[in-house]
Amino acid sequence: MVMMKIIAMESFDRGSHRHFREIVTRHSAHDWHWITNDQAPWKWAMRSGGLSPSLDQCPNADLLFCTSLLDVAVMRVRVEAQLGRRVPTVLYMHENQAEYPADPARDEDPRDHHFALTNLNSIFASDLVVWNSRWNLESFIDGIASVLQHSRGLSLGDLESEIRRRSNVAWCPVQVPQPEAPCPIQGADSPLVVWPHRHEHDKGPDQLLALARTHRELPIRWALLGERFERAPESMQIFRDEFADRIVFDGYPGRAIYESILGAADWVCSTARHEFFGLSVVEAMFSGCLPWVPNGLSYRELLPAAGRGLSPASPPADPEAVIKAIRWHLGAAEAPVAVRRIDNLLETA
Repeated sequence: MVMMKIIAMESFDRGSHRHFREIVTRHSAHDWHWITNDQAPWKWAMRSGGLSPSLDQCPNADLLFCTSLLDVAVMRVRVEAQLGRRVPTVLYMHENQAEYPADPARDEDPRDHHFALTNLNSIFASDLVVWNSRWNLESFIDGIASVLQHSRGLSLGDLESEIRRRSNVAWCPVQVPQPEAPCPIQGADSPLVVWPHRHEHDKGPDQLLALARTHRELPIRWALLGERFERAPESMQIFRDEFADRIVFDGYPGRAIYESILGAADWVCSTARHEFFGLSVVEAMFSGCLPWVPNGLSYRELLPAAGRGLSPASPPADPEAVIKAIRWHLGAAEAPVAVRRIDNLLETA
């Protein structure tokens, strides 16, 4: 493999986006020069470009790498104008705005089709598009077809074939947790279930509340680990009130404590209304948690048959065998393996 110098741009350097950047840089055989922004809200990042490319550190770049909260068409023009030449361009799709669900708590329709169309323009402006799951790709193709129904008389030809022609799939690289810190949750005989998601509507807090209510008779202990914000879904507070005696951890812990809780948990629960990859769930499963997740979304490809349809109400007869099967199936997501696949794809751009 020939080492390439890569200009890489991340306009939303937080959460799973930052995780991806750090893991790829650590394990890649290529030389990465990142231009990042961790301040701009994601909508402003997409509308404005979010970044001002300064290529002083990498004037001889072999490749431009952008992530999905950027307008790649604009960015490519700006970069190539500075370099004075064409540069192969790769787009990594962490998520897509054609599938992202609307907030049911808002009266008005919050969807702005501009963002989905920016994704589409970015795809057409890239030589290679890498999706973090097959579900991400398929949901975009279905979603963008619905968006374009609003464009009267506009024909973009065989859109699906053109998207597929330049697309490939590479799971997000995941650093397998290695718990070292003491777990702050005391041991008990009852199952410990982690819900490691952002406290926002798209992660399904309404569904979490309904799920907990329907399984109230089970002696479940809950650990809420995700990031929370000033505007919290009402269902999260109702959940806290109704299940106060069952919640054994409620916070956004640092990495060491987070990994220690995953290592002590029995189940990881997802109630997501969408999931383009599911980094936190994959980390939990690598830590030995059984999956209590929706049957569709990205989970259909992340889980082997033995790991589907499980819950504390219907646990597997041999949990260790299921955990082993899941870990084997997820081998392609382990950081060194996943980054090697991404490296190989970049050479085809």
